[in-house]
Amino acid sequence: MNFVIVGTNFISDTLLDAANTLADFNLYGVCSRALSSGEAFLAKHPQNTHAKTFTSIEQVCQDECVDAVYIAAPNSLHKQYAVRCLNAGKHVLGEKPSAANSQELKEIIATAKQNQCLYMEAMMTTHLPNFTLLKQALSRIGTPRKYIGQYSQYSSRYDKYKNGERPNTFLPEFANGALVDLGIYPLYLLIALWGAPQSVNASGVLLDTGVDGAGDVLLNYSNKQAVISYSKISQGDNTTEIQGELGRMRIEAVSQLKKVEFIANNGESEIISEQFDEHFMKFEVAHFMQLIEKKQWESDVNTFALSLDVMNVLDEARKQLGVIYPNDKTH
Repeated sequence: MNFVIVGTNFISDTLLDAANTLADFNLYGVCSRALSSGEAFLAKHPQNTHAKTFTSIEQVCQDECVDAVYIAAPNSLHKQYAVRCLNAGKHVLGEKPSAANSQELKEIIATAKQNQCLYMEAMMTTHLPNFTLLKQALSRIGTPRKYIGQYSQYSSRYDKYKNGERPNTFLPEFANGALVDLGIYPLYLLIALWGAPQSVNASGVLLDTGVDGAGDVLLNYSNKQAVISYSKISQGDNTTEIQGELGRMRIEAVSQLKKVEFIANNGESEIISEQFDEHFMKFEVAHFMQLIEKKQWESDVNTFALSLDVMNVLDEARKQLGVIYPNDKTH
């Protein structure tokens, strides 16, 4: 299956290394606005040096040999690129967040349905084998009452920001910020397990560029409650807990579900998770390719409804935080 990777940042490196372990994956090309960065990306991956280098999304869309596109361009371009590729008959794996806001995501989904092409949000967590093991063991905590999801990682780009530079990760014109970059991981897991909340309350630390550097989102359910705590301007130990009346699940590194442990109220504990290698993104790519082979145009894991539920929370939280993107003003 011929893939083009759009965007040459570190997440593209990670995905390509993982996808290269799959027999049916073929990197047909890479797309970057600068030819030099596309060539430099391929040079880091010797087994893929045969791939083509595109410098515009239009070139990708016009190439009839392209089956699927992985979009890892800036968030602000996700919708534009996805819609163009879907209209050209290409299947799209769109890096999270799938769009800048829910209105853009609805447009992507409508375009995918119209063209009978697959669109799936590239959220790896829900495809990991440990996610299945977590779901299977979740009943052991009894009636769920509380979810505490954490992802705080001091950004190397924050030092550049403090030195007066303007890195993309802290700019609203790229539809960025700590919530959509890091907070989305514990949020996605929560909504995959508990569904959409009844209400949302958000507060945070805004940087002078207008994006959030850190924050907390309280999600209210009828008989339980969740909080998502995230930061790009401080470092945390990043443990997530799902607490019930009989015990709790303790998760290390929520994006990768590195270690999942059940701890009963009496203190007895058991490791639920299994170890895995560094190619943790291979599972989402394999699932995406299987869907295409089966001519199934919506994932039954990262469903449209799940992506929309997550995006609706992001929209409401950003509204309360006062984080506004230029993309929001076009709708």
